[in-house]
Amino acid sequence: MSSASSRGLRAARTVWVLSLCVAFNLLISNRDSAGADDSRSSPPASPLSATIPAKKADPPQDIEDRFRRLEAVVSKQAEQIRQLSEENRKLAGQIRGRSAASSDPRVTPAQTDAASTPPLPSPAALGVPADDSAAPPAEPAFTVPLESQSAVRGLDDTPSPYSSLLDAGNDAIPELEPSELARPYLTGFYDKGFVLVAPNDKQLTPFALKLNVTTQLRYTGFSRSVDTWTDSSGLVQPIFNRSYFALNRQWFSFSGFAFSPRLQFNATVFTTSTTNVTVFQGFITYSFSQAFALSSGYFKVPGTREWIESARYTLGAERTMANTFFRPSISPGVWATGEPLEGFFYYAGIFNDFNSTSNGANRVSDNMTYSGNIWWEPLGKFGPGYTDEEYHDRLAIRTGSSLTYQRAQREPNLQLGQTNPENTILRLSDGTPIFQPGALAPGVTLLEANVALFSYDLAFKYRGFSLSTEYYGRWIYGLKATGGAVPKAYMNIFDTGGLAQLSYALIPKKFELFARTSGVFGPFGDGSEYGGGANWYAFSNRNVRVTFEAKRINHSSANNLLYGYFAGESGMLYQLQLLTDF
Repeated sequence: MSSASSRGLRAARTVWVLSLCVAFNLLISNRDSAGADDSRSSPPASPLSATIPAKKADPPQDIEDRFRRLEAVVSKQAEQIRQLSEENRKLAGQIRGRSAASSDPRVTPAQTDAASTPPLPSPAALGVPADDSAAPPAEPAFTVPLESQSAVRGLDDTPSPYSSLLDAGNDAIPELEPSELARPYLTGFYDKGFVLVAPNDKQLTPFALKLNVTTQLRYTGFSRSVDTWTDSSGLVQPIFNRSYFALNRQWFSFSGFAFSPRLQFNATVFTTSTTNVTVFQGFITYSFSQAFALSSGYFKVPGTREWIESARYTLGAERTMANTFFRPSISPGVWATGEPLEGFFYYAGIFNDFNSTSNGANRVSDNMTYSGNIWWEPLGKFGPGYTDEEYHDRLAIRTGSSLTYQRAQREPNLQLGQTNPENTILRLSDGTPIFQPGALAPGVTLLEANVALFSYDLAFKYRGFSLSTEYYGRWIYGLKATGGAVPKAYMNIFDTGGLAQLSYALIPKKFELFARTSGVFGPFGDGSEYGGGANWYAFSNRNVRVTFEAKRINHSSANNLLYGYFAGESGMLYQLQLLTDF
């Protein structure tokens, strides 16, 4: 215990002894004054009475009253002692907090001196209640310098808007109650995740670790309306009916901070039975301020809004067909995020690849991908995803845009893209892989091309109602090929598309119906989908959701086994899904 705290305890004991002494002095003085009053008020003794022995006088009637007053005085002193003990506890907490601040290299000596320990309050006069307003205000036993409060994302135990971009977990930092400060770490409780380690002082013991587990269990059924389709190279591809159960996605996400609340990490294990693949991904983030945080790792290239939104928060069972066709993939890179103005956010970086078959160390291309996304929430917090699970009493709006560019290069092995089941490859609007031999013309194989993708999104939420749209435009130009010349008509390929989604909560925060559609339009053909379904939120939150969706697909432009899309297919797709997010 600190010297200031010890002095406070000694002062409390001194006050207790003085209180007892004062109480006994009052008792003695009251007795003496009572005796003097009796002698002064009695009549003079007669000679006869002086010679007769006096009988023993009965105790005065007011002795009991005097003892009651004495008990009241002692009780008041005990209450004052209790108040002084409480002040001692508060002062000890302040001293611990200021010791932590003084050990932080970001705190200047002037700041430490200015926060010197205040003196112990003097005890109140005997019998006068203590004035609580004179006591110093209570402070938490651990403190983070004020400049860190605005610099560290998630410090106030509230997930930031960037948590909705994570497929599992969040960036909220667990907080402890003052009663939990007896140990340097607390473990084994739930706070927006399973808290494995949480410090009671983020400066003295700056380490935290939290586990989130997200699971998608899904049934997929597909009933074909055609038996085959022919791609742009002339290959005839079969189309099959499908019916299967799958552990479609499961994430084990570990997040927290180390050495400083600013230095945050995320390590995620992602597995799926759809392709029997397990992938490790994650990143490290250093939060310089609310306006700028720098990250590096393996994460999503921010090319479209529906793509960077977490797979936990899709309106239906899965992302739309148009988004799956246009969007980039997951790639190693370096990126920055922040909120430079209230309600205005950005996510931009440099990544290995846009949407190709290989983005690891074995890639043959040395061209990088440059991508950025901005969005604005002008009327307040929009919330994650597309459904109005928050049930906004006031209109909420989110609008944003993305821009992505890369000089794409053909990789020798077109199947390497399947190493991460989330990834897709560049395709023509009919679903043919753009680097496939003969895709642009017989005998012609594309080697390189510039790819530029633009997207714009707009969404609304109000009292259980939601409407969201997104437009896509992709320009492929500067083609370099082998085996012959690229036809002039295909030297500049421009594909467009978009999505529209609508939902309404029949039972707020519990049950909603939705409808949605998306399409891809280009020189090699068009693809579209439309349908709808229902969401049931078992506990009136997003943590447990059951989704049923049925939609008609007309010549799918996209291909991704995890999503249920197969290039060229036409028919009815049914998906029933249970999602849990702990």
